[in-house]
Amino acid sequence: MKTHEYPHHNPGMPRLDQPRQPAPDFAQQVMHTVKDAAQHANQAAKDLYQSAATHAEDTLVQSKQYVGANPMAVVLGVFTLGLTLGCMLGFSHHRPDPTLRGRFGW
Repeated sequence: MKTHEYPHHNPGMPRLDQPRQPAPDFAQQVMHTVKDAAQHANQAAKDLYQSAATHAEDTLVQSKQYVGANPMAVVLGVFTLGLTLGCMLGFSHHRPDPTLRGRFGW
C-alpha cells in the first residue's frame, strides 16, 4: 500500500487531499435539488387531487342513477335509518321519574 492512499476509501466520497466544491456551487446544487423535489411533490399532489375529483364525480353520477331507478328503496332506507337513530338517542337520554325521596331529598 502506498503512503498517500486511503486504506478504506469510498469512491463516492471526496478525498481530503482533493479540492472541495466551492460553497456557492454547493448552495446552487442544493437549491436546484430542493426545487426539483418541490416540483415533483407539487405534481404528485395535483395528480392525486385530479384522481380523487374524478372518482367523486363518478360516484355522484352513479348515486343519482341509483336513486332515480330505486326511489322507494332509498326513501325506505332513509326512514329506517332515521327511526333507528331516533330510538337509540331517545333511549339513551331517558331518565326514570324521580321518587318522592329523590325529589324532596328525604
